[in-house]
This record gives sequence, C-alpha cells and structure tokens, in this order.
Amino acid sequence: MIEDGGGARGCPASREEPRVAHSRTLRFWLDPANIAVRLGQAGPVARTKAGPAVAFQVNDPSLIRKVGCGEDIFQAWSADPCLRDFTGDGFAGAEGQAHRDRRALMKPALAAPRLTALGPSVRDSTEGLLAGLPADRPVDVPVEMSRLVAGLVIETVLNSGISPDTLAALARARSVLSAGVFWKYALSPWPWVPAPRGRAFRRALGTLNEATQEVYERHQPDGDGNDVVSLLKRSSDNRPDAALHDLRALLFAGIEATASTLAWACYELGRHPDHQTAIRAEADAVLGADAPADALRPEQMPRTASFIREVTRLHGIPFLVRRPRHATYVGEQPVPAGALVTLPMGALRRDPARYARPEEFDPLRWSPEAHPQLSPAALLPYGLGPRYCPGAAASEILTPVALASLVRSRTLRTTTPDRTVRVSLELTPMPKGLTMLAAPREPHPPLVPGPASGEEADPVRRP
Repeated sequence: MIEDGGGARGCPASREEPRVAHSRTLRFWLDPANIAVRLGQAGPVARTKAGPAVAFQVNDPSLIRKVGCGEDIFQAWSADPCLRDFTGDGFAGAEGQAHRDRRALMKPALAAPRLTALGPSVRDSTEGLLAGLPADRPVDVPVEMSRLVAGLVIETVLNSGISPDTLAALARARSVLSAGVFWKYALSPWPWVPAPRGRAFRRALGTLNEATQEVYERHQPDGDGNDVVSLLKRSSDNRPDAALHDLRALLFAGIEATASTLAWACYELGRHPDHQTAIRAEADAVLGADAPADALRPEQMPRTASFIREVTRLHGIPFLVRRPRHATYVGEQPVPAGALVTLPMGALRRDPARYARPEEFDPLRWSPEAHPQLSPAALLPYGLGPRYCPGAAASEILTPVALASLVRSRTLRTTTPDRTVRVSLELTPMPKGLTMLAAPREPHPPLVPGPASGEEADPVRRP
C-alpha cells in the first residue's frame, strides 16, 4: 500500500515560471491531477471513454498490484504483436518463461551489488559528456538529457563506446521512437489508422539499430566476463541477432526513463534556484575526484535523492497499461478480452489522502528528518510485477550522481519563463519545448569534507 505523506514545506515557485500544459484531447490520460480528481469520485475500477477508446481505470492500490503482477491474465504493452518490428526477438517482446529466462540471464550483471561501484565512473563520464553541452546558447533539454543518459548507459553500464555523431543522432531519435511506439500501441485496435510520422519512426529505428551495432562491436568486457553484454553474447552462441535485440531493448529503455527524469529535474531546478544551490553544496562535498566509491551512493546524497524522488512523484510515468488475455474481472468490474486496463500511477502519487499538498513541489517531504517518513518504494518508479525494469539498480546509481555532477558544473536557468511547457505524447512524457541556459560554473569552490546535509548547506528552511 502507498503510505500517507507529509513533510516540510518547499520553497515557492516564481510567478514567471514556465507552465505545464497537457493535451486537451488526452488530458484525462496524461494529467495526473485530473485523473486523481476523477478517480476520487469513482469506485475501485472506473470505466472511461476517450474518443473511440474504452478503458478501465484501476483506482484501488491492491487491485493495481494484482493487475500489474498478473502476467498469466494480463498482457504487458511491450508484448503486443503491433510492436513486433520494434521489440524484435528481444526480451521486451517475449512472454512467460522465455521472458523470465532472458531476465534471469542478465540479472547478475544488473544487480545492485555489482553496480554499487559505478558512482565514480558515472561522475567522470558525466563530466566528459558535459563538455559537449553548449554554454553560449539555449539548449533543448530533452535532447541534451537523452544524449547525456545514452552516453552514460553505454560507457558505464554496457562497457562500450559510441561516436559523438552516432550519440547525437541517437539522442534526437529517442523522441521519435518513443512517440512512435506510443501511437502504434494506442492505435493497435484500429490497424487501418496510420500512426503519425511513420517514415520518421522507421528512420529513427534505423538509427537505434546502428547505435546498437556500434555498441556491440566496441564492447570491452569486464575482467570476469560477467557484464551484461558479455552474458548476452555468450548466451546467443552463433545468433548475434538475439543478443542485438536484447541489447537494443536495454539501450532504449535505459535512455527513455532516466532521460525523462533528468529533463524534468532540469525544469524544476530552473523553477527552484534554492534547491539548485542546496544540491550543488552537497555535490561539492561528495563528488571530489578522490571520493571513495561508497561515497557516491544515493544515501550519501540525501538532498539530491530527495529531489529526484519528488521529480518522479510529480513527473514520473503517468500510468501503466495492460490488456486481459481473456474476459475477466478486475474487482467486481467485468472486463472484456483485449480491453485497455490502465494503472494510474501519476494519480496515486498526487492523491491528497496519501501526500500532503500533493500539487506542491516539495523535495523535503522525502527528507530523513520529515515526519511521517515516506517510502520511496511507494512511487513504483520502475513498474511492478514480472515487467519490473531490469535496469532499476543501474538507474538508482546513475540518476543522482549524474544530476549532482550536472549541477556542480553548470547553472541551469530557463530562457523564456513565461513560455508554456507542454507534455509530449510519448511512452515516458517529456517537457516538450523546454529550453534552458546551462552556464558553466567556474571555478569550483574548495571541497568541504562530509555530506552537505547540515543547516549551512540547506537554504530551504523547514518550519
């Protein structure tokens, strides 16, 4: 169950901050606050209709877990036949035992004990990738965060490399791929309706394939040969296509969710300069070149980790989707085979019964000193059930270290405060149209020993 929430008050946003707007057509689907209100007036399962689509929104947390974990009854979106040209023969499109076997193969390489030491390499790789971030002109935040995350995943998790040109092309292709998969799945009940930007999607898929091939060929195995790419290569014997399909799925998934988190984090940093100052002070204390590996873990950066949790709460993926394989019941609601069943994660994260001041951006609600304590697991940031994100442990290390490194080296400011930032229609919604200045911060101040969690490093006072 999701715990009741509460915590300290965050700093108010500027009156001239960028506003977030949702598509009117899909407002019910993508606006978590609107969904929360609607579901609060409905029962455990609400039958809804948006245009020709009929969906069943699950409001009860226990039913959400039951649907999300019930692989024998409910099919995950990535296994839908309409996405076969995207998932190929990889684990993302597999089901049942085949899916479990491929995940089990990769699990040792993607488990937290092995990834704990990634912190220093993520810090160093972030600093190298930030050298390509323009400082004299506004940057497209979703594209640049996609480039940053793609480079980090390839260098630190996949033990490989990629050319700057291919990396830049992959960052630009991410949005087209994400939107294309979204529309392919959304329109799958009506296959005669063409998905938008079909040619652009095929070109973007070609870019992803080229990047995957380059990562495969430039891979440098760990000394013990038990990194994830080595495991995929060995398991595929003489069938490199099988390893390439799994590698492509890992690469795309690794970029998609983390790039969205960092893009929305940039948006909130621009709105809340006090939080940017606090994260920078913490980063100065923790991210020194001589910092031991165990000092670059999320628990050593509580302010940064709390900021990311609040970004996830307000801007994380708004819903998960399933389709029943045959006619069934969700609670007491009959649901026909193939109907869309949505699990509104974004609405639960804004439920006033669970979080105090749910529309307020307040990272301090996740502070170790906040009462009552909130459980980060209640956010379900990586899904649930058999489709739980296999790269969750990598993201838990990569995201806070990358964000702290970014804030330590650059100052983020919005370019047009009065501009409306729209939510993109993609698998993981992005702040569409968000441009910011990322001015270099020079020189770095002297490192201060110890974590920056005391009063002097915390400009946002709690009552």
